[in-house]
Amino acid sequence: MQNKLLAKKLKEFKKYVEKFLMHKKHNVEDIHTLRVNSRELCSIISVDDPFYSRVKRVIKLSNKIRDMDVFLEVYLDSLPKKYRLQLDLNDIKESVKKKRKKKTAKLHTYVQSIVIPESALSHELIHKPSSNISQKTPYLKQTELHKYRIYIKKQLYNEKISTPVNMKKIKALTKIKNLLGTINDNYNGLKSLGNFSIKPKLYDKVQDYTEKENLKIYIKFKEIDLYYKTHDLKTERAL
Repeated sequence: MQNKLLAKKLKEFKKYVEKFLMHKKHNVEDIHTLRVNSRELCSIISVDDPFYSRVKRVIKLSNKIRDMDVFLEVYLDSLPKKYRLQLDLNDIKESVKKKRKKKTAKLHTYVQSIVIPESALSHELIHKPSSNISQKTPYLKQTELHKYRIYIKKQLYNEKISTPVNMKKIKALTKIKNLLGTINDNYNGLKSLGNFSIKPKLYDKVQDYTEKENLKIYIKFKEIDLYYKTHDLKTERAL
């Protein structure tokens, strides 16, 4: 069963990589799909297999691209109109797009060098940790929340490959992951904005707005996180 799942994920990864390279894919959805395939494969392949680190590097190289996409497509648009009107959005977007193009070219070069070894199929899947979350809920700090999100994502991937599948746990973990992801994206968006020539007073206002939005999301995250930790999702209704 484990080797069949691994073989399936390897096949899906290989198929998409071939399409990604052949059509020189580079848009937001293309990068997202590549990352999803890579993360799912990393969640089940043995960490001792050299191929694991190669796939992990795909994720690492695409992180900055993904952050740029969120900055352009989500963060800037989420700011109040009164702030956006004071920003030179055209200059900001052009600058980010140039950097993105270089990062994407580097990603393509690396992905092209990847060879999927048959040896990967001979390894067992990594040992699945308990699906019960015991870690302490982190404070509203980017580093702590990011580490917790990584932990949640591992739990989520493990639930997805478990038999039978517990959809209630998957839904709860997905909500936690998404909320933490939004907080992290907001922090990164603010940091990216700081790389441009923004008037200090305007930046302070945007920072204050971002922090207030993150606090709202954090409060919602804590509610769902507490619910997940204190309820038996085998019997409780889904959130």
